Amino acid sequence: MSASPHKLRLTLGLGFLAFIIVGSLLLLAWLRQREREESNRLFQALAKADAEFVRRMNLPRSEKLAKDLKELLGVSIVFLDRSDMSPAVEQLLQSEIKRGKVENLNARQQSVVVELDSHHYMEFFRSTPASSLSLRDPATRNAFITFWFVSALVGWLLVRERLKRAQSERLAMLGRVATSLAHDIKNPLASIQLHAQLMSPQNEEDAQAVRLIENESEVISGLVNQWLHLANPLPPKLTRLDLTDCIRRVVKNMEPQARHAGVEITLDLPPPVFIMGDSPRLAQAIRNLVINAIQAMPRGGKLMVSGQSIGSCFQLRFADSGTGFSEQALAQGTELFFTEKEGGMGVGLNIVSGVITAHGGSMKLQNDPKGGAVITVLLPLLST
Repeated sequence: MSASPHKLRLTLGLGFLAFIIVGSLLLLAWLRQREREESNRLFQALAKADAEFVRRMNLPRSEKLAKDLKELLGVSIVFLDRSDMSPAVEQLLQSEIKRGKVENLNARQQSVVVELDSHHYMEFFRSTPASSLSLRDPATRNAFITFWFVSALVGWLLVRERLKRAQSERLAMLGRVATSLAHDIKNPLASIQLHAQLMSPQNEEDAQAVRLIENESEVISGLVNQWLHLANPLPPKLTRLDLTDCIRRVVKNMEPQARHAGVEITLDLPPPVFIMGDSPRLAQAIRNLVINAIQAMPRGGKLMVSGQSIGSCFQLRFADSGTGFSEQALAQGTELFFTEKEGGMGVGLNIVSGVITAHGGSMKLQNDPKGGAVITVLLPLLST
């Protein structure tokens, strides 16, 4: 099974951080190399200009001149008499001149040789310059800022694309599974519903059992449709409906499950509130919210479902007495496949969010300061 979106984000985030660190080190190495090359170029230019000056002025090739030039230029200079050299040494100097590079004598000293005339060479020495790179330097700082910005942009695009592809793969797999399950479940479910409708209960107890079968069959049918909708989402079929009546019907059907879990559901809803909505989908969304609240209170508790009109919207509030949302759930609770429940699939709140959004509404996850989780849903009222 592929990694969850959270683990995938963490993996990609760590990979991106490693890329930034390695890239920054490589950028620093490249800038230092450029700095050395520029410093060596200036050193060579200084040596050639100084040799040209001595040649034109026909100055004496003496130790005194070398000392004076050192004080003036800040580099050591030695005049080499070609007549005192062995062929091997002169060949080595000619090779250095031909390469045209600054030679590193050791870790602390560099030299460059310039041919002065037919009898002399000039050799210049200097201490290997230390790097002056610093984020205080505007050019260096701008180079790093540009690199970090471009890397962040590219990284964000890659992560977003990778997450989209991972979700597409999951949805494709889910579509195949949902279609197969829908086919295998709907046929026997239709048979159960038909036989329940044909039954003639002899007493109230039998009638209650038949109603329970019908209600649970509707729940199963809603779950199947929920998975099919997740695999192949279609726009809602909007009709004029009483939202509070829809909520009351869902809660009534959920009461047996709530009682079994030791959860008391209290309704505080105003008179009929009309909206344009898709009744089956809204019922499924409300059912998911009630189920989530019941599951959040494994030792029993209370669930308050309340509503009020606020301007042009109707605010629906689900407040339970459970432990509340974790920080991660507050941030990612409506993401597809995110779950903190053992054995959970992480689709319930995502479907609710999708249904509410498709109806032009919004949903917010919160924790009550006094304890428990609060889910607030806003839906637009029907214009009169």
